[in-house]
Amino acid sequence: MKRRLINSGSINRNGNSDEEEWSEMTDFILDGWRSHLLVLTVTLICYVNGLRGDFVHDDIPAITMNRDVLGYNPLSHLFLNDFWGTSMGDVASHKSYRPLTTLTFR
Repeated sequence: MKRRLINSGSINRNGNSDEEEWSEMTDFILDGWRSHLLVLTVTLICYVNGLRGDFVHDDIPAITMNRDVLGYNPLSHLFLNDFWGTSMGDVASHKSYRPLTTLTFR
């Protein structure tokens, strides 16, 4: 049996060579990508039929009639109004403060 000299830097603390460890790491990353792709595919299959649907229930006043979402009010009003576009100081305000959600609809 022939022995070869191995550079001490190529053996890691687990006793594996750097190439073996790199191969294991890339296999793990690829397996991770496959699992992410599977989750994405299943999610798309579940929700793709809702992409062409209409707004329902509270979507109509919250999105299609909200002046903050439609861009009629200045951007600063997103931080002054509730989710429905009513001023937070108004007695009729729902007091549901969600400026980032409202911004995503804009």
